[in-house]
Amino acid sequence: MDQNKAELILQLDKHIDCHEAYDHLVFEIKKTILNQGIIPKVLRKRQERLLIIHQAYIALTKKSTSETKNITPTLDGSDWETLFISYEKNKSVLKRQVAVSSDAISIVNALENLILNQKLWSQKFVFDISEVELPTLGKEMDSMEMLSLLKANKTTELNDLPTVILTEFGRILKNLEAEN
Repeated sequence: MDQNKAELILQLDKHIDCHEAYDHLVFEIKKTILNQGIIPKVLRKRQERLLIIHQAYIALTKKSTSETKNITPTLDGSDWETLFISYEKNKSVLKRQVAVSSDAISIVNALENLILNQKLWSQKFVFDISEVELPTLGKEMDSMEMLSLLKANKTTELNDLPTVILTEFGRILKNLEAEN
């Protein structure tokens, strides 16, 4: 990447230097990520943008890429309640990683793992989503409400779960399907 393109990407005309520009652009993307639900297709676009910003920053500063801590999620549990708690713990750790990171590459890795976490969770409830009426795709169900429902139905077979749970599961499956 040449210097002119890097300066345009980082919008250097609006900032004191490339460090401030990088920090500002990364912060703005982090803010949108933390205020949205996990929609893989949207998160992929954020990853692309972060990588471009990072490449521009590297082109201007000639700094090497820093080492990043990568937390790969695993999903543990024997029933709906414990699986969901495991999913939510992973999501919380990964969103915290996004929140505290000032490095674009660390955020890209955290986003990758947020998507992986959702895929791991969705593997527990594969079903035909045409059987349920889907909610607004970007709107996640409240975690505490979902936990309460799953706790009450922790050993219920997938097809016998209440419609509200299946609707939320369908939303997640649809979001993952849209990524492909």
